[in-house]
Amino acid sequence: MAQQTDVKTVTRVARTQWRGTLRAEVQVRDCPSFFTDEPKGRGGLYEHPTPAEYTVAALTGCSAAHVELFAKEAELPLADCQVEGKLTLGHFPADDERSRNGGVTGIELDIRVTSSGTEAQFERVKALFREQCVLYRFAKAAAPVKDNWKLIRPS
Repeated sequence: MAQQTDVKTVTRVARTQWRGTLRAEVQVRDCPSFFTDEPKGRGGLYEHPTPAEYTVAALTGCSAAHVELFAKEAELPLADCQVEGKLTLGHFPADDERSRNGGVTGIELDIRVTSSGTEAQFERVKALFREQCVLYRFAKAAAPVKDNWKLIRPS
């Protein structure tokens, strides 16, 4: 099979400066900077989200955006979308096989879509999401991901 060379790529850049006490200041594009922090039990101040919380926040944000994108493609009228994400990790010894992906033991997404559309349109959105959502596919390559979908009818 020939190697494809005409693939369009996008590179996202973040710059981080250590600020002590397990904190870091992160800058992306010209957006306001934000901080990462660690729990007090690990030596941090726990004043800002942890990197793991930002990771699951990025996944839920990506998920909501892709639900909107794929709802348009599937012609599913979208009244609302809420995504709750849970990232579970364990602190395993470095030589434990379970530590190979940072100790992430699983990710769960609860995706609630409010729509007057059909079940077929909703199923199409789910299929497109599972096939094409960038961070969902990235996460699935690293850890078990369970996605629970619920279609809510507007009242």
